[in-house]
Amino acid sequence: MHTLKLIMIGPTESGKTTIANFLAEATEIPYDYRPTQGVRILEFEINDIEVNNERISRDLELWDCSGNHKFKNCWSAIRKDVDGVILVYNAKMQDSSRKLKEYYDYFVSGAKLEPNCCVIFFFDPDNTTSSVSKIISSSFSNVSHVKCNVDDGGDKLKADFRLFLSALIIKLHEDKEEKLIMSDNILFAK
Repeated sequence: MHTLKLIMIGPTESGKTTIANFLAEATEIPYDYRPTQGVRILEFEINDIEVNNERISRDLELWDCSGNHKFKNCWSAIRKDVDGVILVYNAKMQDSSRKLKEYYDYFVSGAKLEPNCCVIFFFDPDNTTSSVSKIISSSFSNVSHVKCNVDDGGDKLKADFRLFLSALIIKLHEDKEEKLIMSDNILFAK
C-alpha cells in the first residue's frame, strides 16, 4: 500500500498547524503562533481505520500548507499526487467561503478529485460557535464538514479524521479496481 498524501490548506491563521500537529501527535498544544512558510510535511501512521469491516493501519503524509498567497507558485508541486484534501477555516475569519472555494477549485477540482476526497474542518478553538457556518455549508454541499476543537473535542476530531480516511481509502481502492477492470477489458478486446 502506498502512503496516503493529504493536503491541509486554508486561510492564514485558521488553525491548520494546530490541527495537523494534534492529528500527528507531533507537539503539545497550545504553542506560540508562527506562520507556516510554504509547507510542512508530517509523516505518521494512523491505526484502527475501519475499512470494509476490517481494522487497518496506514502511513500518511500530511502536508500542512501555508494559506499565504505568496506561496501560490508552489501549489502545483504540492498538489502533485494528492489523495485527499482537508480545508480548514475558523470562527474568527471573514469571507471564508470565497477563500475556501479558491483552495477547493485548485486542490480538489484541479487534481480531478471527487468531493468525497475532501473534508472541511471548522476550527473553533474557543468553542464559541454551536455549528459550522451555513454559508460555508451551502457552498460545499457535497463535502463533509467537521467542527473541531483540539482541547475539548480532540477524541471526536480523531474519530472524524478516521472516518474521512476510511471513506478515502475505500474510494481509492474502488478507483484502483475500476482501472484494473478497464485495463483488462482493453487487453481482452485486442
